[in-house]
Amino acid sequence: MRINKSVVLLCHDKKYRDKVKLLCTAPGIGRLTAIEILVELQDIARFKSAEELAAYIGLTPSEYSTGERTRQGRITRCGNKRVRTYLVESTWMLITKDPVLRLKYLKLKSLRGGKRATIAIARRLLIRIRRMLLDNVPYRMTAMAA
Repeated sequence: MRINKSVVLLCHDKKYRDKVKLLCTAPGIGRLTAIEILVELQDIARFKSAEELAAYIGLTPSEYSTGERTRQGRITRCGNKRVRTYLVESTWMLITKDPVLRLKYLKLKSLRGGKRATIAIARRLLIRIRRMLLDNVPYRMTAMAA
């Protein structure tokens, strides 16, 4: 109960208020998820690319290389575990609301399996969040530039 009050107060703080409202326009992202992302990332402009942000959160595959062989493994799991968890949970709501990402999820699910598809869409959501914060625009259901 006390934590919820703290989150609400933090959401109303002038430093985070507008960005929380902006992030809450995305399906599946509420105040708790939005504030967790904002507190973890702080200044989104410090990430020069979307790939750098995804690596910081730990949503990139690990790579094992020997000689001419390259194999991709599980996600690296670097960064904040709670942010990753919230992004994955938000992905479940997102794929029910956004038809473009739902089609992408279904295609990936048939090719690679449900868990990998979910992580891929969570990564895509993170990249869209980055774009939303950089451009200061609300979430749109149409395809957004990464």
